[in-house]
Amino acid sequence: MRRNEVNILGVGIMLLACAGCKYIGPPLDFNEQRALRERAIEAVTRAVQYREAGSVRAQGIEIMQRHLGKRSLPRLRLALSDPEPGVQFAALLALGAEQDGASKERIGEMLSDADPNIRIAAIYAMHRLGDTSYTGQLADYLIDHESSLVRRNTAFILGILGEPKAVKLLARAAKDPDELVQRDAVHALAKLGNPEALQQLTFDASSGLGSRRISAINTLAGLKRHELLDTFKYKFTDGEYIETRLAGARGLGLLGYNNGLIFAIEQMEFNSPQQDVANDSPHAQTVRVRQAAALALGGIGDPRALWTLKNHLEEPFDPRVQLAVADAILQILHAEDSPFVTDRGDGQYP
Repeated sequence: MRRNEVNILGVGIMLLACAGCKYIGPPLDFNEQRALRERAIEAVTRAVQYREAGSVRAQGIEIMQRHLGKRSLPRLRLALSDPEPGVQFAALLALGAEQDGASKERIGEMLSDADPNIRIAAIYAMHRLGDTSYTGQLADYLIDHESSLVRRNTAFILGILGEPKAVKLLARAAKDPDELVQRDAVHALAKLGNPEALQQLTFDASSGLGSRRISAINTLAGLKRHELLDTFKYKFTDGEYIETRLAGARGLGLLGYNNGLIFAIEQMEFNSPQQDVANDSPHAQTVRVRQAAALALGGIGDPRALWTLKNHLEEPFDPRVQLAVADAILQILHAEDSPFVTDRGDGQYP
């Protein structure tokens, strides 16, 4: 790299930092990072035991397994006895992902659970443990089950199983009479690399409404496909809503671009919800935006976000936000190598 190119990049970094210097504190040294990582792990552990809301426990299980792997197994096994089916569902998926042979007998018992959602999660776990004798049953759950939630969960499971044979089944489910089943089937197909599903998600990311648009952007972001760079760039720079811009910032971050860093850090302080929105309280809006901001920061992976995240971890606004913050911290601190592509200071990419 020539000297003038180094200077251009340096100016871009300084301008980015200056634009948000109010939000970026001093860098954390090694010991501070290690302590922050442990506090984040403690926050996730508390979430897994959070009595007031099963949804928090379920999300905590997913995050714990993703970051702690085999270290999370004792907690995951306990969660199989949780009174909430959603928590059991999350535990089965996590134990399957970890291929925990010690849980196989208990998982086998759950194949006959009264709740069909538990049964399909147990089928996933058994498949991951090498027993595929039940996997064929997922076709009936996806196509014929009377519950749209069961069909949605089955579509999700087929997406994470990664079996190419599921494409034809999911293509049928993409024509399900229930719109949410259609959506989840398309998302699963995209994870399997289906080009038509990718095209549909790209369309939804641009033209979809509300949660459909945001979920499409986030699914596309998780695929980390560089040909989607312009989609994420447009969503971040020109998105009409804060959550849309944050999803675009996450997509850019997962491709190595940190242009959304300052915006995402700023939105961790979001406190301007719309009033009197039917079925969407101001608190719910604030939680959702701050969760999206933490998700974006985790995707961006820039250590300069740690100071803000540390403050929000220590002064939790809501357990769901605190859990998202802990997840972001662990994503950043677990990154072994995070080379950032920074803009030139004028919003343009190198």
